[in-house]
Amino acid sequence: MKRRAFLGLVAATPVALWAGAHVGAMLRRPPLHELTSQLQQWPAGQLTQLGDWSVSEIFQHCAQSVRYSRIGYPEQRSRLFQLTVGSTALAAFSAAGKMQHPLHEPLPGAPELRKSVPIDVAQAELVIELEQFIRWQGALAPHFAYGRLSKAQYYNAHWLHLKDHLQEIALLR
Repeated sequence: MKRRAFLGLVAATPVALWAGAHVGAMLRRPPLHELTSQLQQWPAGQLTQLGDWSVSEIFQHCAQSVRYSRIGYPEQRSRLFQLTVGSTALAAFSAAGKMQHPLHEPLPGAPELRKSVPIDVAQAELVIELEQFIRWQGALAPHFAYGRLSKAQYYNAHWLHLKDHLQEIALLR
């Protein structure tokens, strides 16, 4: 193999792997409707938090994220960030089928989460936001960190985000 061809192959391999993982992950459509049904069945009075945020704050934060995908995020990272760090992170999360991010970090520019909101109210808000997103036919706003996403990409991003946060909620028996 000639040196130029070898160097081209070496340079193209990471790009091909990234693209393949990203496309493969986007072809899977996580069942947000099943997650919505699961949320509706959780008895609000028997839920407890395992992390820094209360159960209500977790639900509020997740509802904000889903809502902002339709109406726009209050603040955006730079376009350079979205095209590099953001898109790479989403591709890695998608390929792994799992997101890992700081679970007590608010969305940039979002209103402060309120501890006084009852769990059942925040839970209902999240369910409504998920149902609206699932039915949404209009244009979607750019994600603050990932940039422009298709509906399938947002579906995946929301699924991963919710699953990451919901691991900090336990059902008391």
